Amino acid sequence: MKIYVSLPLDFDEKDMKAFMDGVGHLKKLGHNVVDTTGHNAKSKENAEKLFSHSDKSLKDTDIVIAEVSKSDSKVGYEIAKAFNEKKFVIALESEHAVDKVNPIVHGNKSKNLLHTKYHKDNITAVIEESVKEAAKRLDSKFILIISPEIDRYLDWSSTTKRMHKAQIVRNALEQMMKKDKDYKNYLSA
Repeated sequence: MKIYVSLPLDFDEKDMKAFMDGVGHLKKLGHNVVDTTGHNAKSKENAEKLFSHSDKSLKDTDIVIAEVSKSDSKVGYEIAKAFNEKKFVIALESEHAVDKVNPIVHGNKSKNLLHTKYHKDNITAVIEESVKEAAKRLDSKFILIISPEIDRYLDWSSTTKRMHKAQIVRNALEQMMKKDKDYKNYLSA
């Protein structure tokens, strides 16, 4: 799985040692982990490179892990960009962080956000469990071969309702799931 790690621009490696150990564990598990720790944004040219790298990486990733204990505008932007790109965000916060309310994390009820606290002794387990939970929640692609009649309906419906064809199909399936008593029995068993 491709995972983007979002860290504040002024992150201090000794303060984030436990977090970075957890990220290193993901690499050992075989995940493709992309982070910006080696990028310096002190000059305008470097800032443009960092922004370009971050933007491209966010589009290509499956999951974003953001360290939000001392988040800044970079982390906030990357979380917002991830939500815009329909990515799953894991917001990790140190248990030792000063309690300050961050509306992007603490007030957000998105199904694409998992907010968890960690400490140096459990960071590896927290990250591993969070990634497993995120993998369960990720949307999957499904190729559907349809009849010309259904395609005509979807063309008409998408134009009339100003929705993507895929959203129309998802909505129809979600309605069926709500009404399906056998499925509800299966879930409760």
